[in-house]
Amino acid sequence: MDGSDMKRAIPRPVKILLILFLVLLVMCIGGYIAIDIQPSLGAQGADMLRNVFGTEAVAWLEGVVFQVQDTVHQLEYSLGAKPAAPWSAVSANITSPSARFSPASPTATSTFPLTTPEITREPTVSPSPTLTATPVRWPPASIPAIGTLPGEGQWASYFTDSYGHQVAYRTFVQPDPERPLTIAAIVAIDLAQTRLHYVLGFTEPTSYINVYRTGKIPQEDRKPGVLLAVFNGGFQTRHGNYGVMVDGQTLMTMRDGLGTLAIFQDDRVQIGVWGTDFTSYDGITVLRQNGPMIIQGGTINPQTGKDLPEYWGYTVHGEVATWRSAVGLSADGKTLYYAVGSSMTISALAQALKAAGVDSAIQLDINNYWILFCTVRFENNVPTSLPLLDIWKNNYNSNRYLFASARDYFYVTAAVG
Repeated sequence: MDGSDMKRAIPRPVKILLILFLVLLVMCIGGYIAIDIQPSLGAQGADMLRNVFGTEAVAWLEGVVFQVQDTVHQLEYSLGAKPAAPWSAVSANITSPSARFSPASPTATSTFPLTTPEITREPTVSPSPTLTATPVRWPPASIPAIGTLPGEGQWASYFTDSYGHQVAYRTFVQPDPERPLTIAAIVAIDLAQTRLHYVLGFTEPTSYINVYRTGKIPQEDRKPGVLLAVFNGGFQTRHGNYGVMVDGQTLMTMRDGLGTLAIFQDDRVQIGVWGTDFTSYDGITVLRQNGPMIIQGGTINPQTGKDLPEYWGYTVHGEVATWRSAVGLSADGKTLYYAVGSSMTISALAQALKAAGVDSAIQLDINNYWILFCTVRFENNVPTSLPLLDIWKNNYNSNRYLFASARDYFYVTAAVG
C-alpha cells in the first residue's frame, strides 16, 4: 500500500478526531509552558480563548493543564525535590508550634451553617482537624505544624506602620499531606491599626450600570506612611456574576447564600453570608462576593471538594490543584488573614486558614498571574511593590496595583488618628 492508499484508508471522522487531539495536545503543552514560564502570557491567552470557546470550555482545558502540572510536581517530589519556604529569609519567630496538626477522618455530625445557592441537598459531614490554633489577639498564636518544613507555623514580623507598630505578620504551612511541595503563605493584619479598602478595576467586575472607575488607589491614600499593602480581588464577572456594591452603587446584584466581604462606613470588616449575616446595605460602603464561604463559624464548608460551578464559579473545580488565594477574619473581626499558595485544592486552602484560627473566609482569585500580595515602600515619594513570594519578583508585574488596574483589588492603609 503506497502513501496515497494509506491516506484514503483513514476515514474522514478519524482524521478530524486526530487533528482535534493534536490541537488539544499542543494547547495543553503550550498552556503548561505559559503558566510555568510566562504567567502573564498564560493568563491573557486563557482570556482570549474564553472569548472564542466560552468560559466552561476553557475551564475544562485549564483543569487538564493543571492536572498535568500537578502530576509533574508529584513526580518531582518522588525524584527528590524538597519543599522550601516561600520567601528567601525567615525573621525572628514570635512563638514556636507546640503540637502537630493533621486532618482527621470525619467524626463530627454538625451541619455547616450555609444557605447554599440554587442547590438543595443534604450537607455532608465537614472534615475537621484534630488540633486547631488557639486564638490570640495580637500577635497571632503560632500554628501547629502540619508538615515537616522548619519554621512552619511560626509567625514572623512582616510590615509596620510609619510609627514602627507591628501591623502584620506572616507564616507558611504545608496544608496537604498528599502534596508535600504545596506551601500556603499566610499574612495576618491587625485591623485595629490598619484599614481595608477596595478598588474597582477599570473593566472588572463588569457592571449593569455605568460607574466612574479609574482602577487606581485614591491620591489621598497613595502616600508614604499611609499605603502599606495591596492584594488581589476576586473572579471576573463571567465566572459567576457574584454581587458587587461600592459606595451605594450596585454593580452586580447580591446573591443570597453566598459568602460576602463587607467594609462598613466605620471601617469594620465582616465576612458572612448574604441574606443571613447581611440583610441590607445600611452602613456598608463595599460588598464583594466570590462564591460560598469556605469557612463559616470556624467550620470548613463540606462542599469545598465538590465539582459544582454554581458554587465555585465557572473556573476549575475545587479539587483541582492550582494557585489559589483567600481572605479571612478572626472571630472578633480584628485580624484580617490573606492566604495564597500553588498546587492547592480549595480543601487544602481551607485547612490552612482553619489551622491559623480563621473564623470566616471566602476564596478570592485563582491562577498564578491573577494572584498577588505586595507590601508598598516609598522612595522619594514614589511607591514600589515588594511581593510576598519570591516567585512573584519576575514576570508578574508586581507594580500593577500602583497604576490603573483592569482587575479589582484591595489595599491596606495605616489607621488615621
